[in-house]
Amino acid sequence: MDFYLFSILFILFANIFNIILASQSKPYVAGIYFDRVITIVLGKSKYDNAIKDPYLSILASKGISLTNFHAVWHPSQPNYIAMICASKSGVLTDFSQNINGPSLPILLEEKGISWKAYLENYPGKGFAGGHSDDRLYYRKHNPFISINSIRNNKTLVSKIVNAEELTKDISEGNVPQYIFYTPNVNNDGHRTNLSYASNYLKTKLIPLIEPILINSKSLLIITFDESSSYLDLPNYNHIYTTLIGPNVLTSYKHHDDKKYSHYDILPTIQINWNLSELGTNNDKNRNPLSSSLFLMN
Repeated sequence: MDFYLFSILFILFANIFNIILASQSKPYVAGIYFDRVITIVLGKSKYDNAIKDPYLSILASKGISLTNFHAVWHPSQPNYIAMICASKSGVLTDFSQNINGPSLPILLEEKGISWKAYLENYPGKGFAGGHSDDRLYYRKHNPFISINSIRNNKTLVSKIVNAEELTKDISEGNVPQYIFYTPNVNNDGHRTNLSYASNYLKTKLIPLIEPILINSKSLLIITFDESSSYLDLPNYNHIYTTLIGPNVLTSYKHHDDKKYSHYDILPTIQINWNLSELGTNNDKNRNPLSSSLFLMN
């Protein structure tokens, strides 16, 4: 073999090796309790109705049902903001609002933890309008686009994507460590009903993400944005929320009766990955999920 041919082959194999090495060395940050979080938010339903749904009841039996979990406001949008800001951030209606201040994605970015928001029927490309042309996607169910530091950053806003990308990301092994998934207003039950949303989970969404749950230390959170009743006193805004995953201690009676709300998922994620504090009064009022619910990595 002459020197020229040897050099060509050497460069070729070196490039192949570098490609393989790069594909195996994607940033990955292990957590204390879980290495991935998948949050699925369905449309409004009273807790009593949701827990009686056959499939949602089965899901609760596979993990831990947070039986005293509450949304933080009516209508929808403030609850979505609360999930990623641990605060309503002054948002009290479904009208589009732009928010300054810290949020979970920025904390994840600081630690190099990958994330994406997957939204069904989202037009993409940083779309900040109130709804898609087909009126199946609504901005009020997309808290990420309301955060100025995300919407005005080309890199960060590109992580708000149409939900069809999840299938591609799973098949290519590019699933981020934090997933926020919002079905469209038919599939989440807003425009249809609870049975429709439950069947969508059973036949479409859960089968899609099941390989992620089985093959990684993932935490799946299934919740609702708000209760369907504005008058459900004394259990105001009581909603179904279930935790499922290999590190969820199902021996913990399959339920936790401690009072939680949409504010409390974020501090749990902060503790898991040792994220920075938000730098607001919300840090002083943290009420993370009980550590006894999880097996440590």
